[in-house]
Amino acid sequence: MRRGQALLELALALSFLLLVLAGIADYGRALIVSVTLTNAAREGAHYVARNPNDLAGARQIVRQEAANAGITLSDADIQITLPSPLQPGQPVTVQVRTQVPTIMARFIGVNYLTVGAKATAPLLAAQ
Repeated sequence: MRRGQALLELALALSFLLLVLAGIADYGRALIVSVTLTNAAREGAHYVARNPNDLAGARQIVRQEAANAGITLSDADIQITLPSPLQPGQPVTVQVRTQVPTIMARFIGVNYLTVGAKATAPLLAAQ
């Protein structure tokens, strides 16, 4: 009788611990992606600050920085905002967003977490 009760308690406890572990894995993956996107956005903002007329080059740098960590971005995931008119010292902004597939959250109906980052740099050259 006691052996069956202990086995049931162990099964319930392990199930709960596995759910918590999967949730921690989801959070960790989202955190890693967030840090990577922040670095990619910073690289893109610094590039645009030096080369405001080369937005395609900035997008390529952001995609390459994310790809180094295994994250694939499209042009739709990258938003670049330039001041108007272009004057040195004005802020340029790069925003990056992507969706991270989940492990645990799928059980509650959340298949993806949207993760984003934003970086701003002062315009260095008005061309």
